[in-house]
Amino acid sequence: MEEVLRRDRTSFFTLAMASLITVTSLGGLFLGNLYSQETSAWYAQCIGQDIIDLVVIVPALLLSSLFMRKGSAQALFIWLGTMVYVIYCFAVHFNAFFLVYCAVLGLAVYATIATTVAIDFSVLRSWFDERKSGRMASTFLFVLAVLFCLLWLKEIIPAVIRNEAPQAIQETGLPTNPVHVLDLSIVLPAFIITSILLRRKHPFGYLLAPVFLVFAALMDVTIAALVLAFITILIFVNLARPTTRSSG
Repeated sequence: MEEVLRRDRTSFFTLAMASLITVTSLGGLFLGNLYSQETSAWYAQCIGQDIIDLVVIVPALLLSSLFMRKGSAQALFIWLGTMVYVIYCFAVHFNAFFLVYCAVLGLAVYATIATTVAIDFSVLRSWFDERKSGRMASTFLFVLAVLFCLLWLKEIIPAVIRNEAPQAIQETGLPTNPVHVLDLSIVLPAFIITSILLRRKHPFGYLLAPVFLVFAALMDVTIAALVLAFITILIFVNLARPTTRSSG
């Protein structure tokens, strides 16, 4: 891995991220009042996300970092894909972990940038067989971007016409859906750009395509797990969730 990374700072970022995510996830699971301001729907998703972070994301960061040090090319893509995924893990009401959330988000962004600019793209390109077009991965990313764009616009455009928030946002009690913001502004356009770059065999296409494929896989796992967690937790949420007394 020293050959492809001119400056390897991934161990520092990994330990920092894993530690902070563990703290916030355990806090969310065991500090009863941390999500007291969330609606029942969003409370259930927060708990489900904390479980996923502990069971999937932290081990993915640690294991990919370990295998990167042993020279695994695939581990670099898994590590970067997991970092991109972590950027999505925010949007709760202000609580005692606010500064920790800021640290996690900042580290995820700057770890991704710092590692990307340290990559030797001539070495990276040698990992791939340029005789293979990468058409399947390119098509998958393009189609995925279009489908999610249509899915979100199906929710957003009718709500804009009615001049009201989409039903899903009303249920969560949030001002906007952060996934809509990140997807429509950054990630889905990045999928399309990466698809084009990969078709043209551009070095950035070779880097970003596997990173976004890992990111998409993690999102699929998260969505499936959150559905199960959402159903399970909502059954018990009114019993387990702490109640707040009104004043007066």
